[in-house]
Amino acid sequence: MARKLLGAFAFVSLLVFACGGSSSDSSSSSNLGGPGGSGGSSTPGTSDGDNKTPPPPPLGSGVGGYPVDPSTPTLGGTMTFTNVGAPGFWPRRINREAGDPACNYKDGTDTWGGHCCMKEQHEEGDKLAPFDQEMTLILKAIDVKQVAVYQPATSDAAQWGLVSSWDRRNKVGQNLGFTQGNDQQTTFEGDLQKSDCVWYLAQTGKFDCGDGRDYYCPKDPGVNRLGWTGSKLFVLLGSMTFDDAGVQKCNGGGASGSPGPWVALVASELIRDGGRKWNGACNCYSKTGSVGDGCGEINLFEVVMDNNEYSNREFASTGVRSYQKGHVGGNVCGTGCSRGAFADDVEVLDACSKTAYAKGPEIPVGGDANGCPVWRRPVGDRYFVVLLDEVKRTIQVAVIHPSNVPSAAASLLPALPPSLGRDTIDGLISLRLPAGK
Repeated sequence: MARKLLGAFAFVSLLVFACGGSSSDSSSSSNLGGPGGSGGSSTPGTSDGDNKTPPPPPLGSGVGGYPVDPSTPTLGGTMTFTNVGAPGFWPRRINREAGDPACNYKDGTDTWGGHCCMKEQHEEGDKLAPFDQEMTLILKAIDVKQVAVYQPATSDAAQWGLVSSWDRRNKVGQNLGFTQGNDQQTTFEGDLQKSDCVWYLAQTGKFDCGDGRDYYCPKDPGVNRLGWTGSKLFVLLGSMTFDDAGVQKCNGGGASGSPGPWVALVASELIRDGGRKWNGACNCYSKTGSVGDGCGEINLFEVVMDNNEYSNREFASTGVRSYQKGHVGGNVCGTGCSRGAFADDVEVLDACSKTAYAKGPEIPVGGDANGCPVWRRPVGDRYFVVLLDEVKRTIQVAVIHPSNVPSAAASLLPALPPSLGRDTIDGLISLRLPAGK
């Protein structure tokens, strides 16, 4: 969400955004054209482990192609984050009394004055860590038509199966629940453009809150659900094309809301450890109280609309945050960028040089990025494809026009089949759109 950070979070926004809020949390601490800046119980399986649940059984059939609205074909775009994952730690909230020696990171208070006990949760692996942990999908101000999630099969990692899906034609999630407010819903309309409410998408299986001591878990059934662990592939068919003036505040009243679309993957632990992420003084988001150098968040597509120099409704940023390297990517084009300066077929561009990429940029975690990549806000339907792969330690984020699907993605789009081979996964990782189709 784009706002300036105060301490561990921008506290003035915490309570507001828990209800559907004003703006997102990534880029207003950015440089223009440069890097962007009470309940309790649980433990799923083990009290201290990595909470990696096996992928669910694959669904029996695919999703199928969806009729899209015609729009000007584009060349597509990718941002490829490489070298993802490293040993380290994040602060984990646990349910212990004040003075307990287990509170080795923090023994104090949370945002609202309750007790906050946190421990150092160490990660030994480097395969996407911490993004190999459970992650929850967040959506705001976007018109969604299809959702599909794939994961490697437990018996054969070379085969990936469809494990969660939703299609607007029947509006029923298959192992996919939708939360806005307090309740999980399996029936979902998909049009999120009428308000700035935040929606949480996760599996329908419940998160086991266990003994209530070693893993804090508030009494919040809407988000006490399993995320997706390990390698995972997300596909959304949707649009960000709408009249901003028609977006109302989540709590109603006819007031104007924040119309900036936001698609993110967030550590499920972060939205479960109190206040759904907005409990800034007691969650796993950050070790330093500024950048998100904690349990992991990926702002996949974020249109910054904060009425400041970083804002521009025609462009979107992508940034990866974790203890590995703090904030990677998350560039903004700001008020100095003009949509009309680029050809109609451009999806990804360099905000520093104000030029379109001839080949999709790479952003190595811990290395030098290829420029300052940002997206031009799409007009019309797009496939938003996000792949997190432990084998290649890569996060691939792609925007693909339905009329110009590259050959490497042809076995995935538009059919969204029940299974994929490893060759398809490798092909998606190798995409460098607009080149390398």
